[in-house]
Amino acid sequence: MNKPQSKKTVIYTAVIIVVMILAYLYFSGSPVDNSASLEAETQATESSIAAANVLSLLNQISSLRIDTAIFTSPVYRSLVDHTVPVLEQNVGRTNPFAPR
Repeated sequence: MNKPQSKKTVIYTAVIIVVMILAYLYFSGSPVDNSASLEAETQATESSIAAANVLSLLNQISSLRIDTAIFTSPVYRSLVDHTVPVLEQNVGRTNPFAPR
């Protein structure tokens, strides 16, 4: 009669050990990182604010009207171009990282 009692004890012990292992794995899993979701939400909010600002600026730009009469005025026509031409110069090797 001692044998069936011993089998039950071994089975109960094995079940308890398995339950404890499963509980340990369940509760010791990687913690939920709420900061990542909060950061993603903040970035989404910031990007939507930025998008609204860009749309507002585009609306302001599209409503601008430029008076082209300034280009025909004598003052504009009296402006002189004083640019200096840049001479072409020799450059180094075509690929400075290529072996010599």
